Amino acid sequence: MAPPHFLLVTFPAQGHVNPSLRFARRLIKTTGAHVTFVTCLSFFHRSMIPNHNKVDNLSFLTFSDGFDDGGISTSDDSQKRSVNLTVNGDKALSDFIEANRNGDSPVTCLIYTILLNWAPKVARRYQLPCALLWIQPALVFDIYYNHFMGNKSAFELPNLSSLEIRDLPSFLTPSNTNKAAYGSFQEMMESLKEETNPKILINTFDSLEPEALTAYPNIEMVAVGPLLPTEVFSGSTTKSVKDQSSSSYTLWLDSKTESSVIYVSFGTMVELSKKQIEELARALIEGKRPFLWVITDKPNRETKAEGEDEIEVEKIAGFRDELEEVGMLVSWCSQIEVLRHRSVGCFVTHCGWNSTLESLVLGVPVVAFPMWSDQPTNAKLLEESWMTGVRVRENSEGLVERGEIKRCLEAVMKEKSVELRENAEKWKRLATEAGGEGGSSDKNMEAFVEEICGNSVVQKLSCVK
Repeated sequence: MAPPHFLLVTFPAQGHVNPSLRFARRLIKTTGAHVTFVTCLSFFHRSMIPNHNKVDNLSFLTFSDGFDDGGISTSDDSQKRSVNLTVNGDKALSDFIEANRNGDSPVTCLIYTILLNWAPKVARRYQLPCALLWIQPALVFDIYYNHFMGNKSAFELPNLSSLEIRDLPSFLTPSNTNKAAYGSFQEMMESLKEETNPKILINTFDSLEPEALTAYPNIEMVAVGPLLPTEVFSGSTTKSVKDQSSSSYTLWLDSKTESSVIYVSFGTMVELSKKQIEELARALIEGKRPFLWVITDKPNRETKAEGEDEIEVEKIAGFRDELEEVGMLVSWCSQIEVLRHRSVGCFVTHCGWNSTLESLVLGVPVVAFPMWSDQPTNAKLLEESWMTGVRVRENSEGLVERGEIKRCLEAVMKEKSVELRENAEKWKRLATEAGGEGGSSDKNMEAFVEEICGNSVVQKLSCVK
């Protein structure tokens, strides 16, 4: 019997591709399914995706976004790319489904990530079951769904205070200028409303968001996370070539005492303003605690603010020597390796969902420093619901001043360190149970495949895995 064949299409950004690839691998390992992973050619070439080519039952399909060699630098380029993603992506999926329709492995189900509203239309055209792989927390999905279903009032859950404007996903706030993103989420939610039994696969786990996962009885929300590298759960570390060539920071960490280091990283998509970098730098210098700061030496053309011509590493040129007297600056590091290190006591994070999950799974308290998209809501959860961190507060101009940063660092590293670390350890245990082999997320995934393919198919597959 041929295994079920899932067509998984993901938006071409690292924060989307990473959890999607991990979902694919978990789906294969748990159910024996075959997965064809789909994204655009330009991202495939510049990412780590080719390293997954040796995984059994995992294959790849790429299509052109019109910028196969990169080079997206203007808003017009981004708009052209968006059109190409829709047109070329639709054709690639349609051609693939047609070509395999009468073969040995026809497509069983289509799974898509956010910002790809054309993908479920292809599934409906071919009468295929489909599911949305939601790569943000369940609460963020609930907020969007609540908003676009006509209820503009605050969304509330037990054990969580009312959401203020500063807690909402940035695309739903009055100050939002990204109309394209707002429109994309609106279209997605309205499309789900048209489905008789919409299925949402969410990168979370049952015990982390029990209320949010059951907020809407008419929507089947399935926790399949945390979608993190397998070594996070096994405790082993798989070193890449890049890790081996960057061992200086691990030696530096080895020289520090337990829980004494502040790790600072804002991910790959966030670029801080020069003023904000200066405030953060001064807070770290004046705090005199050892820190490891990942500060990029490459321009991020897609998120660069108007008038911000300097790359981040250039913005600290005036006080780099002072910084390096206290801590260490790197342009890249293995975040999992760092967060797992015994000397790390605090994670200053932008609260991207992947980083948030890593902090929970590895039991590291945080200073929540959200910037945009789902990050403000994630910060709210970290501080109030899971109680593993302290969130910074911006001034009237949206700047987080050095005094506020120092206040939060002292709270995490000293004043509230015992409480926060105990909570972090609790979530570490629960996340490991859920995400480990045979955990709740594996069982949820098996149930999802059973519903799509039938119980007999899954039972036969489990016998030959």
